[in-house]
Amino acid sequence: MARICFRSQVNPALLDAYKDAHAAVWPAMLEALRDTGWRDYSLFLDDDGLLIGVVEVDDSLDAAQRRMAATEVNAAWQAEMGALFADADAPPDEGFVTLPEVFNLDAQLTAAGLPTHANYPPATTSTRTGA
Repeated sequence: MARICFRSQVNPALLDAYKDAHAAVWPAMLEALRDTGWRDYSLFLDDDGLLIGVVEVDDSLDAAQRRMAATEVNAAWQAEMGALFADADAPPDEGFVTLPEVFNLDAQLTAAGLPTHANYPPATTSTRTGA
């Protein structure tokens, strides 16, 4: 499994339209993402239009994108979303710029011989001690 972070750029004048579209993604698009191996997928949008995505895929982002491109709904969704991006020359899902991971908490906990979240009690509501 691979965890991918990518960035893209939404047209700042169209942020509300982008947010509205993602507040109620088409059910067929949701199913296609799920069925083509996109997991734990989140998008984060800054006020200047910077879009950051984080997704887990079975193999690679390229392979997951190819599987999505083969679905009928993806072309319609990309056409709809294309008008909302700063670079309208290519479908939005082809303009992702991937970012390299430079820190991973669980990997470093493991390397240091420390428990990870998988084998550590949940955090408490207070981080203060001795209060």
